Amino acid sequence: MRSGKIGFLLPSPHEQKLAFRQIQRARHQPLYITRRGLDCIRPGRRLFPVRTRRDRAAFQRQSGDAASRHHRRGAAPITQLPRANVVSGAWYTLYFTKPTYPEKAADRNGGVDVAIVADIDRAQNTIDAAVFDFRLPSLVDAFARAAQRGVRVRLVTDYSANKISAEYTDAIDRLEKAGVQVMRDHRSALMHNKFAVIDNQVLWTGSMNFTPNDVYRNNNNMLRLALPELVANYNARFERLFQNRAENAPGKQVPNPKITLTDGVTIENYFSPTGGVQRAILAKLKAAKKSIRVTAFTFTDTAMANVLKAQAKANITVQGVFETRNNGAVGAEYDNLKSAGLDILPDGNCYTLHSKTMVIDDRYVVMGSYNFTASAEKSNDENVLIIDDPQMAKAYRDEFKRLYAQAQAPQCGDTKTLDLGETEQ
Repeated sequence: MRSGKIGFLLPSPHEQKLAFRQIQRARHQPLYITRRGLDCIRPGRRLFPVRTRRDRAAFQRQSGDAASRHHRRGAAPITQLPRANVVSGAWYTLYFTKPTYPEKAADRNGGVDVAIVADIDRAQNTIDAAVFDFRLPSLVDAFARAAQRGVRVRLVTDYSANKISAEYTDAIDRLEKAGVQVMRDHRSALMHNKFAVIDNQVLWTGSMNFTPNDVYRNNNNMLRLALPELVANYNARFERLFQNRAENAPGKQVPNPKITLTDGVTIENYFSPTGGVQRAILAKLKAAKKSIRVTAFTFTDTAMANVLKAQAKANITVQGVFETRNNGAVGAEYDNLKSAGLDILPDGNCYTLHSKTMVIDDRYVVMGSYNFTASAEKSNDENVLIIDDPQMAKAYRDEFKRLYAQAQAPQCGDTKTLDLGETEQ
């Protein structure tokens, strides 16, 4: 090591070459920012500062695309939680809720909300969130703290008359008093998203509402990532929602509809209504060669049901776990699929299976806020990712296997609690 002009030890050219080689061998290592503002990589326990703009450019060329610079600014995500199953990938962190029964308010700690709160508490400039139902105290407190320390915090939330409660209105009122800018969506269709963008860098999206039930009782999944192209998509969608122009914002207006990362990973991003979500999902289902596995809070899409039946008839493995209480609803396809001989089970969660996922050929993942219904396709505001990544698909398949096993031996038998957790279609 030799001393540089700026007064601290710098690596020799040979040491920097070694560092760059380590980057090439582990392209997805996080990039850290020191208190002095220096970009550093951390291969093992050694730090290699980048001295100049030229060095920084060289580092970025060596380290590849945006995915390999995941978490470049800010601390890494929380990856161990007692009340969640966490899977870390090269470009994402994936969280599955881990419900327990019976669940008590006193036990509500260590869930996915802890990881989201950590990001909220690190926010320095902006937080934009579009969340169907928002009343979990830990997240309400975190949003309020952020606004009170000067972060611009904006929230779009659904204000359908059929789900307004004192708990919900109290939470929204508290946020507004703390300085959060709230846009209430009063449309008859649902503002059904569950996403947040923090400092224009970190995106959270998935099936989980910011409620006690969805975090601690119901089966949900949330994805945390820091891909600029996806962040841009969600920022654009949020602006339409916040300006109350959702009805004039077809879901097809996506700045980056398909993103390609290294190693062949692709991410397709869709928004409803009229954004082509159903068409994209049907295309993936029809192209399946080996297997299709579905978790569904509600499933009324006849076109998708017909494809599932056709694929099962063609000897493609088709399995599903559907929320029990919605299987007998008007338009539900559960009985139709069961009578056709498909391996579809009512879920075994004593509370609610709220996930909306598909795993196709152990390669493609469909995830987001979109229930497999006509309302989700034609009228609700929703967001969906279709991801081609076998590593992520394995994580979702493992979660499906856990839910399938639970459905085979439900802890509560045929009895479920009456608290559905949310009203949606």
